[in-house]
Amino acid sequence: MNWKSVLRRLPGSSPLPPLPESFLFGVATSDHQCEAYKAEREDIRDVWERERGLTGRGKATNFEELFEGDIGLAQKLGCTAFRFSLAWSRLEPSPGQFDEAVFDHYRRLITAIHEAGLEPVLTLHHFTWPVHVEQRGGMIADDFPAMFAHYTAEVVARLGQEVRYWITFNEPSQLVYGYIKPWWEPNYFVPPGLPEGATLNEQAAAIGKLIRNLFVAHTQARQIIQRGNPEAQVGANPLLLGLPVWLQRLLNWNATRIQSYADLQKSYRHYAEPGPLERGAVDVVMAALTRTPLKQYTIFSTILVSNWWHLGMAGRLAEFLCPRECVGQQDFVGLDYYWGIHSLRLDRLQCLIDACLGRFDRAPVWPKALYGHLRYQARLFPGLPLLIAENGSVDVADGVERATYIGQHIEQVQRAVRDGVNVVGYICWSITSNREWGHPFDKSSDFGLYHIELDKDPDLKRAPTPAAAIYKEIIAQRGMHGLAPQGATHL
Repeated sequence: MNWKSVLRRLPGSSPLPPLPESFLFGVATSDHQCEAYKAEREDIRDVWERERGLTGRGKATNFEELFEGDIGLAQKLGCTAFRFSLAWSRLEPSPGQFDEAVFDHYRRLITAIHEAGLEPVLTLHHFTWPVHVEQRGGMIADDFPAMFAHYTAEVVARLGQEVRYWITFNEPSQLVYGYIKPWWEPNYFVPPGLPEGATLNEQAAAIGKLIRNLFVAHTQARQIIQRGNPEAQVGANPLLLGLPVWLQRLLNWNATRIQSYADLQKSYRHYAEPGPLERGAVDVVMAALTRTPLKQYTIFSTILVSNWWHLGMAGRLAEFLCPRECVGQQDFVGLDYYWGIHSLRLDRLQCLIDACLGRFDRAPVWPKALYGHLRYQARLFPGLPLLIAENGSVDVADGVERATYIGQHIEQVQRAVRDGVNVVGYICWSITSNREWGHPFDKSSDFGLYHIELDKDPDLKRAPTPAAAIYKEIIAQRGMHGLAPQGATHL
């Protein structure tokens, strides 16, 4: 495909300078979403998907056997970075016992990335962990940081010299949803979930413990990684929503005001317990009419949608959530950005909520929010490089095709770099179709630059989408150069 048939020059637009030669253009994948299921090495997500009747991963993309081809596809695109994650449950199948054959596999993977001229970006924890870790209390156990440190040390001892960019926890911002259940849902959104009947206070206490453990585990892991490789760059990549600026500032300010577990419990009261309208204080008709706005209010009244990870790194959270020794423990500012809204129209709010719950084709597209986040993070962490660890789309979201979506967001990256923001890389999610966390596989859950018929093709052939051709051209020219995609009304 000729990219100029998809892209057009905006009237009166001034050309944006190309991104630097050193800029990392990459693609990504993750272990659970691409590696074939192994019954003897289940992770917590395998159990979750089976117990809830969700779509299991099956062979997934068979990345373990086909990784060299996928790395070759990334090389042909012109990429200079390849992000992947390790399967902790396969590396440590039982407590304290590590599988050298699995380490050898990841060593071959990293070698293949290097030989293709790409920078490996390694994620230690991508939404999965061993079942035996959960049986010992999981991420809210007192000794979870020690468990994670032991795992990290074993990885660093074998692979530490081969990797410069490390991500400890993928989207730590989303892990909280495994410990608090909204009043309108019968189940937790993600694993592990708390025992049936867990009270609001128990849920809030679990969230507080989780947040603290994540900061402590990240800090300890960073120290271990850099002892093994002083050149290593370590960070994490919280998911950021695009919200009206005033609302995001209010949410962040509310997060900084939480000074105790009592404050945390109060913050979640409306989220975990039904409001008066749901208790029958008014008639059923009025409750039905107000249900959607009430849901939206309860979501946006909590710390969940604040930028709490970066606030902690900046020293703006209370110490009971982020200990002082964890402040500033990052070498780059990582972030994931997908969707956003520029106004509080109820229909757009609902689309944003739908996207967060996995209805990705309903995701509201707002590229300018990425520019705003980059500018904000640059002010919050002056001097630190910024890495966009994930950005991407299904075939069509909000009426915007994937090729157009990528071009629109790259343009916002160029704007930010032109305006002095030190963005060092952009990683597109994802290199191929994959298993999207228990969702049925179809166009509304396929983020791949290369399409795979996961349920129909036993050979799992990779077929390029139009977005792959566009991304290749963008990489070759290091940006959009004043060109904007068709459908630029979403800008």
